[in-house]
Amino acid sequence: MIDLIGMLMFGTLGFFAVLAYVNARTTQKLKGKMPKSTLARDSAHWRMARERAAARG
Repeated sequence: MIDLIGMLMFGTLGFFAVLAYVNARTTQKLKGKMPKSTLARDSAHWRMARERAAARG
């Protein structure tokens, strides 16, 4: 019984370790390819808003 619990524990930890690794690799591959959120300080949305504000006065 204890052996089964040990195998399940390491299996679960291993599963989450692999899941975290795959997520990190996917994020690294997508970095720079996806459009920025409008909430990002340096997004095109805020750049245009700053340009419009500067043009007004």
